[in-house]
Amino acid sequence: MGKHGARSMTTELKVLLPDSSEKLRISDELAECFDSRDGGGRMTAFLVSPFGTAVWRVEVGRDSDGAFLGRRWPEFVQAHGICVGWFLVLRHEGRGVLTIKAFDATYFIKEFGQTLTVPGLGESQIETGRARKPQFISPFCHDWMEKMPIPAEFLKRGYISDEELNRRMTTFVTPFRDFWHIDLEKDGSNVFFAGAWSKFMEFQGITEGEVLLIRYQGNMIFTIEVLGFTGCRRNLKKQDIRFQQTGNSEETNSSQQTEQSEETNSSQKTGQTEEANSSQKTGRTEEMITLSSQNTEQNEEANPSQKNAH
Repeated sequence: MGKHGARSMTTELKVLLPDSSEKLRISDELAECFDSRDGGGRMTAFLVSPFGTAVWRVEVGRDSDGAFLGRRWPEFVQAHGICVGWFLVLRHEGRGVLTIKAFDATYFIKEFGQTLTVPGLGESQIETGRARKPQFISPFCHDWMEKMPIPAEFLKRGYISDEELNRRMTTFVTPFRDFWHIDLEKDGSNVFFAGAWSKFMEFQGITEGEVLLIRYQGNMIFTIEVLGFTGCRRNLKKQDIRFQQTGNSEETNSSQQTEQSEETNSSQKTGQTEEANSSQKTGRTEEMITLSSQNTEQNEEANPSQKNAH
């Protein structure tokens, strides 16, 4: 089996520069996902249209400057109306299949309209070509460590209702199924991820220059991917069982203190009970000994002959 089966999903972020419309530079890591078809330097990627119904056989080539998407890439860009300055997320799905997401200048995922001229697609197919999940990207900067704004275009689309916004709480889910409860902060028409957001960013080691790909799953639940300085997706950290968020930590400490207090009280009660029982037993024993002694003395006084006999 070639590299199609050997390589799993690889994700890379690219910005469409003026010269990228003719030849899009990609990383060696992504280029290695494709087999050479003729034994030479030419390879083919099956680039899936955002509609999922058309596949473009795009050349994956190499030159002195590295790997790139070449032949048929310009036609793909033109047919889908992709513009300079857009962000493109390329993902190798396995077996040479390459998918693409386009984010325009608003950082929101592009919903392609009827102006497309994709060969083989009718107007009805183009009209129904929409993004599967609302999502946006955010090139991270240091000022967003404490709180990060949600793009205005995302809020404008109305994916989150006013009622949901008023809850002021969201949940971020990582690939490890770790849950982070992030507050929402409103300032006029602006909405920010706040609260435990800074601890989340710090724990994952997010730094300026990296890009966050945030997908909205509905019901105030978000998933997140991090694209590093090279544009390739990097792995997130898994929470250690000992690590708790701020709110959970207080609950945990309170619970531990309660348990310790209950344990101490239980121990004290047990000790007091044992001491009381021991004291009662000792008192009863002493009383029994005293009574026995008194009875013996009384018997001896009542029967002096028996005493002498003994």
